[in-house]
Amino acid sequence: MPPSVFVFRSLFWLVTATMLLSCGKPPGPEGPPPGMAMPVVVAPVKREPLEERIPMVGSLEPKEDIRVLSETSARIVKISFTPGTPVAPGDVLFELDSRKQKAMLAEGKAKLALTESELARGEELMAKKNIPAQEFDRLKAAKLQAEAQVASLEADLEDTIIRAPFAGSVSDRKVSIGQFVARGEELALLLQTDPLELVFQVPERYVGQISLGQTIRLNIVAYHGETFEGKVGYISPKLDETSRTLLVKVYLSNPEGRLRSGMFGTVDLLYRARENALTLPESAVLLDADRVYVVAVNAEKKAEFRPIKVGERLAGRVEILEGLAEGDLVVVEGYQKLGPGSAIAISADSAVHGVTPEPAPAPDAAPAPAPATEPAAKPAEEPAPKVPGVPERSFFPWDLSLKSASNGPS
Repeated sequence: MPPSVFVFRSLFWLVTATMLLSCGKPPGPEGPPPGMAMPVVVAPVKREPLEERIPMVGSLEPKEDIRVLSETSARIVKISFTPGTPVAPGDVLFELDSRKQKAMLAEGKAKLALTESELARGEELMAKKNIPAQEFDRLKAAKLQAEAQVASLEADLEDTIIRAPFAGSVSDRKVSIGQFVARGEELALLLQTDPLELVFQVPERYVGQISLGQTIRLNIVAYHGETFEGKVGYISPKLDETSRTLLVKVYLSNPEGRLRSGMFGTVDLLYRARENALTLPESAVLLDADRVYVVAVNAEKKAEFRPIKVGERLAGRVEILEGLAEGDLVVVEGYQKLGPGSAIAISADSAVHGVTPEPAPAPDAAPAPAPATEPAAKPAEEPAPKVPGVPERSFFPWDLSLKSASNGPS
């Protein structure tokens, strides 16, 4: 078979198969019947108090913390605390060797007793005019000097017992029993644990929103979901020139010792509040490029794609400035199945938003199909007249070539 005949036959069957497949392709899927109500979850637009807060990061610090130092040079003979445990004001922390101070105090008291007896005799002589006034003044001065010396020695003895000046916790002990310490040497670190200070920086533009006694809320990472409150107790009189921020300290009560110095947390600073703000669930707000809209439910229970203007965003809710009114219903779940004018059935899940579900509207009756009619019979086509001397031609032009090739050369 010549190559041209094979090519023409292959092309003929390919075109025929393509036409048959395209004519027998099944129709695509159809959408929901007209008027069918789609079940969705809706929520109402509400009026509620709205508080705008600025989140900032703060850290906890002890309100008082001191380095416990030795006030005399001596050997440590007793440590009366356990590091990390609370101590009360006046509790003994350290005891130093006090034998030397006790001996010097005894000597001072003996001198004081001597001066007191001399002054008593001097008073008797002075009454009889048997002693000069100058000598009597010297005896009185000696007694006062001896009293001052005894007071000083008593203070030295008290310095050998080191007490806690305030309630707190000893976080670090630097020395051990038997160790000799010099005057001014650090022995331990005492921190006040109740109250604690929350320290944070307020940007310059929000300085006018902070005041003494203002309540501040704090969320600590270690206690997720729990909120602590305190009051502003210190506002720096000067802004930091580099960061343009103001140092603020908030005092937090910590009676159980749950909060610890060095913890970080988020501070919510309230800087504006509104009593009657329009809000709706955040899940109802849809974004399309720079357009913000919601799917609202109109009076006919049909979907209406309505543009809105939003304000502040809260946890799970959004403030509405324009486009909606109090009591309007908006779709929060299921809006993917809706188009403009789609019928809506309120789902039972809307009860969590305070909306009572209603019976779904009955679907519109579909128009009755038209009765089938038989197509009119086409008139039979008359064969074309044959022209004498002209051979018949096939519908496909390449059949002529096939016939000529099969008949061979004339």
